Amino acid sequence: MKGSLVAIVSPMMANGDIDFNSFKKLLSFHEDANTNGIVLAGTTGESATLTKYERGEVFSFAKAESKLPLIAGVGSSSTNDAIELIEIAQKNGIDNCMAVTPYYNKPSQKGLFLHFQELSKTSANIILYNVPGRTGVDLYPSTTKQLSEISNITGIKEAVDTSERFEELKKIKSERNDFLLYSGDDPTFIEFMRYNGDGVISVAANVIPKQIRELSDLCFQGCFDEAEQLNKNYLDFFKLLFTEASPSPCKYLLEKMSLLENNLRLPLHPLSEEYREKIYETFKNI
Repeated sequence: MKGSLVAIVSPMMANGDIDFNSFKKLLSFHEDANTNGIVLAGTTGESATLTKYERGEVFSFAKAESKLPLIAGVGSSSTNDAIELIEIAQKNGIDNCMAVTPYYNKPSQKGLFLHFQELSKTSANIILYNVPGRTGVDLYPSTTKQLSEISNITGIKEAVDTSERFEELKKIKSERNDFLLYSGDDPTFIEFMRYNGDGVISVAANVIPKQIRELSDLCFQGCFDEAEQLNKNYLDFFKLLFTEASPSPCKYLLEKMSLLENNLRLPLHPLSEEYREKIYETFKNI
């Protein structure tokens, strides 16, 4: 699975229940936009507030309703819980599973290796997810290299946005060509793609999926300079998508697009009033 993948939001009703009618509209929206794949119940999908049962409902519904390739978010700070989530995903017909590094308990590199090694003992395809800004721990390239030697650990979503990190991942891919490299950072994903990247798992693609797909296609065509120039039009917008904790800005815009109601679960909340006009005006001018 390569290209523009969306880290899709989880629509919710005012009472906090998952809004499957709106979810169906979102899935159709991404099919129409030719999004390359969908990541379910990840950070942008408010996974931290979803029960395992609810994640299973999301997996089941998306598998039944969408023709697009799917990746199940199975991250947890508990190895046993992550394994259980993988089993839930597979029972619902999804074999590609993305697991964020365990958060809050701040494991060592050895602990991270052992965690993902246990996950790999399932029959699922495991995609690592490294986002130190949220988890408090960085999965070092040396550990990623060790993990890449396990056949069903199939790739990584990397949110560290330095050229040094990109170069280290490129070296890993040179030794295992089918190890997939996904950017986890919209503003720098064009640069990431120059290092033999395979795509982006995008927050912005929730609201501008065609534009992110266009950038991805240009990169695969080798037109990096053209993609960089086009990407400049979106950089301010990318920043505004994190004015407050994601997915609050995205859900505000998706409500404006009549795709869902602007509801989140605490401790997240709808985008504050003072940020709304600027992000909406910027969005309309894209």
